[in-house]
Amino acid sequence: MIAAIIGATGLVGKSLLELLLDSDKYQKIYVLGRSQPRINEHHFGKEKLHYLACELDELHEMNLPEPIDHGFCCLGTTIKQAGSQQAFIEVDKLGVLAFAKLLKRQSHPTLVLQVISALDANPQSSVFYNRVKGEMEQELRLLHLPHVQIFQPSLLIGERADSRTLEQIGQWLFCLTGFLFIGSLKKYKPINGLQVAKVMVDSAQQASKSVSVISNLAMHNQY
Repeated sequence: MIAAIIGATGLVGKSLLELLLDSDKYQKIYVLGRSQPRINEHHFGKEKLHYLACELDELHEMNLPEPIDHGFCCLGTTIKQAGSQQAFIEVDKLGVLAFAKLLKRQSHPTLVLQVISALDANPQSSVFYNRVKGEMEQELRLLHLPHVQIFQPSLLIGERADSRTLEQIGQWLFCLTGFLFIGSLKKYKPINGLQVAKVMVDSAQQASKSVSVISNLAMHNQY
C-alpha cells in the first residue's frame, strides 16, 4: 500500500511515521510538509520515504505522484505557536481540510483518511479550540470520502521537539495525579503520542464505516 502523511514532525506524527516505515504493509510513504522529518540514517524502511516539500496554502494546487491508500493527518498547533486565532484556524481546520481535498481529488475508491482532532470537539462549543476542531470534523464529513477515521485524544504527552509550556505543566501534573483518572474520569486521561500512533496504524487496516470516531477512552482501552 501507499501512504501519505502530513504533520510528520509533531509528537504523534513522528511516531506514526516510524511505525509506517517499520511496517511491511506499506511500500511507499509520501511525507508532505515544510520541514523534512529527521530519520535515523540506518532506520529500517527509510528507503520507502519520499519527501514532498510544501506549505499548507499550496496543498490546493498539488497533485500526488500516485494514488494513496491511507492518508494520515497529524496537523496540530496552539494559538501561541500560530500567533493568532486565525493562524490557528489555518492549520487545525483549513490545513486539515486542504489535505483531505488533495486526497479526494485522486478518487481512490477505498481511501482511508485519518485525522487527529481533540476530546470534546464540538462546532457549537464556547471554547475556541474545541469549536474549531468540531468545525473541522463537521466539514470533513461533508467531503464524503470513502473512509474517514477521526481520533479524539485528550492531552497528548511525550517528548516534543517544540516547547509547549502548558502541556509540559500538564504532563508534570499527570505524573502526580494519574491514578485519579479512573471510572468516569478515565476518558479525560492524558495519552502518550506513541500510543495514539499505534492505534492509528492498527485502525487503518480495519476501516469499515464511512466515518468512525475513535475516542480517547477507546484508545486507552486498545493499548
